[in-house]
Amino acid sequence: MYEKEEKQLKTLYDNIQVPLDSLDEAIFTGFQKAKTEEKRQFRGKKWVISVAAAAIFLVGFFTSIRISPAFADYISVIPGMEKIVNLIRTDKGRMLAIENDYYEKIGVSQEKSGLKFTIDGVIADESQLVLFYTITSKDKQKLLKTEKVRLESLEGKSIELGGISMGSPLNSEKGATVHSDMFEFYFQSPLQAKKLQLKVWVKGEKVKEEFTVNFELKKDIQLKKSFDINQTITMEGQKITFLNADIYPLRAAIHVKMDPNNSKRILSFADLRLVDENGETWNKINNGIIANLISPDEAVIYLQSNYFREPKELYLVFNKIQAVDKDEAFVVVDTVKRQILKQPKGNLLRNLRVEGNQLIFELQTKKEFNAFLFTRINDGNGKEISSNYGFTEGNDKGITKLGVSIPNPKNLTNPISLELSAYPTWIKGNEKIKVK
Repeated sequence: MYEKEEKQLKTLYDNIQVPLDSLDEAIFTGFQKAKTEEKRQFRGKKWVISVAAAAIFLVGFFTSIRISPAFADYISVIPGMEKIVNLIRTDKGRMLAIENDYYEKIGVSQEKSGLKFTIDGVIADESQLVLFYTITSKDKQKLLKTEKVRLESLEGKSIELGGISMGSPLNSEKGATVHSDMFEFYFQSPLQAKKLQLKVWVKGEKVKEEFTVNFELKKDIQLKKSFDINQTITMEGQKITFLNADIYPLRAAIHVKMDPNNSKRILSFADLRLVDENGETWNKINNGIIANLISPDEAVIYLQSNYFREPKELYLVFNKIQAVDKDEAFVVVDTVKRQILKQPKGNLLRNLRVEGNQLIFELQTKKEFNAFLFTRINDGNGKEISSNYGFTEGNDKGITKLGVSIPNPKNLTNPISLELSAYPTWIKGNEKIKVK
C-alpha cells in the first residue's frame, strides 16, 4: 500500500546531510544524581548520572531536526510510535534501528496513587539500553519528574553500569496529565541479562511513588562490528592515532590515542563523523554520553551508528578539534575570594560566584557555545572532589552560564582546579581516515 511512498522517503532519508554547525552542546560529568533544590528548577535540561569517573556527556538543546522530517513523519503514523520518534528523531542511528525493526515494544506498567508508569519499549545492544516510558496522572501536574532509577537483572547476572541518562522533567504552567521520555543505560561490560527489573521514583506536585516494573528482552541482541584502523594523523603539529572502531546498533565507538609529546591537550573532536562512499553522514551523539576519557591522552568517542547500513567504503572525517596548550588545561579558582586565578588565554570565563553548593561562571564568546567545560575537579591538596552535576544555559548574545556542583565549596582547601574537557579554541585541518 505504501511501497512507493516508502521508497521515496527512504531515498530522501538516505541522502540527507546532517548540519554540523547547528549542533547545540552541553557536556557535563558527575558521580551521583543531583539533589535538586525545590526552589530552583532548570528547564529544558537533561541530567546524566555517571558511574565511571571520566565520562563526558552531551545534552541536547535541540533547535532543528537533523534527519528527514518526512521520514520521521512516515514512521510516526505507526500506532504507538509517534512519541518514540519524537524522542529520537535527532539521532540517525536510532531511527535506522526502528526502520530495521530493532525496536522492541514492551507495554508493561504499574499504577499507584493516581500515577501510572509504563515501559513503552526498548532498543538494546551490548553497550547500551534505551528505555522509553510514559507517566500518566489522573490529575494535572505542573511538575512531574523521575528522581532515581535502577536497572537490575532478574537472572542473577550482574549489570555493570557506566552511566545513566535520566531524561527531562515535565514543567507545565497549565498542568498536564501525560509525560513521555526515555532512560539511557550505558554498560561497562556487554549486556547479557534478558529478564530485567526497573525501579524508578516518580515525583509530582503532591505525590511521590516508587514503581517496580519487570520486563523481558525477547529480540536477540545484535553483536558489534569491529574495524582495525591504526592510522596516525598530524593536525597543526599535534599527533593523533585512531586505533579501532566498534559499531553497535545504538552508537559507534572510536578509540583514539594522543601523542604524549603533543604541546596541546586535545579536548573534543568537534565535527568528527562517519561518511560512506556516497557521502551519507553519521555525526556525533547529540544527546547522551559522547566520550569516555581513559586518560588525558586516550579516549573513546561516540558517534551516531551506521550499523544497519552496509557501505562499501566508510571513512572518519573531521576538520577541527577543540584544544588548549597543556599548561592551560586547568581552570583554577579561589572559592573564598571568588576569583578566577588561572584560565586559558583570552579570559573568556568571567564573573565567578558561589551559590550554595554551585560554582557558577559566565563564558563570553562571539558565538553560542553550550559545551560544559569541566571534567575532574581537585582541591588545593590535590584531592579529587566528587561533582554531583553540571549544567549550561546559553543565550543569543554569546554569554553561556555554566554551573558545577561541589560539596561545601567555601570550606574546601583552596585553590580549586577544574580540568577542562571542552573549550572554544580549535586546531583545524582536513582529515579523512579509512575505516572500511
